[in-house]
Amino acid sequence: MKKTLIPLTFMIALTWLYAPLAQGKEKDTFSISLTQQVTVKRIEGREVTCEHYRVKEGDYIYKILRQRGLDKRPDFPELISMLKSMNKSLTNLDLIHPGQTILIPLNITPVSEHVEVGDFARESITGVFSLKEIDFESYVVRPGNSLIRIIQSKYKIPTEDLYNEYLNLVQKFNPTLKNLDLIYPNQVIRLPIYSPEIVRMPIKAKPQKIKTVPKDTKISAAKVTGQTISLRKKLGDIFKQIGEEWIDTGEQFIPLKSGGQINLKAESFPALNLRNGRKLIIDIKNELPEDISRLIEADWEDYRVVSLATSDNIIAAMDKILAASDYHKILKSGEQFTIGGDIDISLAGDWVIIPHRGKRDITDKIAVITLINNPSERTPGMVRAYLEKLGVKVIDYPDFPALAPVKEGVPTQKKITIEENTDFPLPTLLLNLTGQPFSSQVKIPVYKGGGSGFDLIINGDLFFSRKGKDCIIDFTGLPPDIVSLLRKHQFLVLSLASETDLNRMTEQILDFLGLPFDSKPHRFLAAARDDTRNITLTIPGISFHDQEGKKILATDKKMPQEIVSFLYQKGYNLLELSQQESQ
Repeated sequence: MKKTLIPLTFMIALTWLYAPLAQGKEKDTFSISLTQQVTVKRIEGREVTCEHYRVKEGDYIYKILRQRGLDKRPDFPELISMLKSMNKSLTNLDLIHPGQTILIPLNITPVSEHVEVGDFARESITGVFSLKEIDFESYVVRPGNSLIRIIQSKYKIPTEDLYNEYLNLVQKFNPTLKNLDLIYPNQVIRLPIYSPEIVRMPIKAKPQKIKTVPKDTKISAAKVTGQTISLRKKLGDIFKQIGEEWIDTGEQFIPLKSGGQINLKAESFPALNLRNGRKLIIDIKNELPEDISRLIEADWEDYRVVSLATSDNIIAAMDKILAASDYHKILKSGEQFTIGGDIDISLAGDWVIIPHRGKRDITDKIAVITLINNPSERTPGMVRAYLEKLGVKVIDYPDFPALAPVKEGVPTQKKITIEENTDFPLPTLLLNLTGQPFSSQVKIPVYKGGGSGFDLIINGDLFFSRKGKDCIIDFTGLPPDIVSLLRKHQFLVLSLASETDLNRMTEQILDFLGLPFDSKPHRFLAAARDDTRNITLTIPGISFHDQEGKKILATDKKMPQEIVSFLYQKGYNLLELSQQESQ
């Protein structure tokens, strides 16, 4: 039995496998080619084109045949019979082992049959077969390689021979390598082992019997509909805002470890290259055959094919893509991610993307994506700017006309200033805000002895009358018996000499004035939409109304300028109690 090795170039999308999908299509959307060595064996009056296959973990015979489209062949029973004949040691087709090498019949042809091949197949064989006596080695391309550098690192070839002769040989040995300047990581290139005689030998094709090779078939796509274009654009807009690379124009090439490549039209199969290294191929109209998807994912562990249904809207499409993204965590509507601090922030949207886990379980570069119906639902620009500084990207889609930029400075009326150079800055400010007249450092006669010559006069830090009562706020520290005597004479006294907590001091003064206030943490929804898809800011502080009815929020936390502006938009003037400590 004579065995002949013939280098052939096969289009994996073979006619017998994908012909039904090709009918009626108007535009090629993808093709796949694979350069490989096949064996032609003559058995029982027939020539059998077969492939040497090394069994991998999880393989079984039918799976191997199905991946090559052989299960759809009309001569499938004959192929099974030939498989058994060619693998005598394979006594049980259901029992194969990883590492085992078997022969897979790809095509069976009667010996007498002679069929002309198409130009592509003829070109692939002619010339290369004439060089079968030349030794060559296979090189797997690494990231950053160029063909010239590879050759120069392996052989000392004179420049004239390299460009005039040797590169021509490389082209002949690699018929699918159309552009010598364009190679890809993990691509297998056959390099003729250099000698001066090799590069100068004439390349002359010998007449050979041409083996029948099925013509390549390219899958064609129907005309891209407006709905498909719209979905593609929406997805691209969103992922570009996240900061990921979205490619939906031109043609992309996915190298195969076998030495071939898959060509995809980007408008039908956009590529999404994520910063975490995951690469997604988005099958917008569910056209890519399942076997091709599996082939890509089997060759490249970082690749995933995401097939969308024609009925998928933006929500369904995003759900499928994010499920394949390998992000650290994806939260959906109704779920919240919390960032603690002086301001507690709860992030919620249609999707909250947490790409990586950071220190102390706090992640960076979070993306909050919310689909909105009108500009009124948009997250305010000052909140976006504040969260951006914290590593959070807020994306409201669609992005309506741009918001006015947030100014660096905050107008003074949005932030209440505690006056310097006063004896009692905070109490004085609170009395002024609430419209309470007062006097400071007042000598108050508490008791007059008449003719006895005994009078009791004390110094009141802040003195005022309220609701018919004389009131004193004491910071000096009056002795308890004096305070008791004052109260006996119907004075109201608030002693704050030992109070250092500014929040507590504010509460006591407001309570002393008999004014209502709210000291619970204040929860603000950032946008005018439901809280299941919203950003919530929780700010500690004490809120009350000034004499004009305006809301004041007093807090001992330092508030960023963006939050001061946000609170003003919500109807609050901010009183930072920390100003008191800095004075």
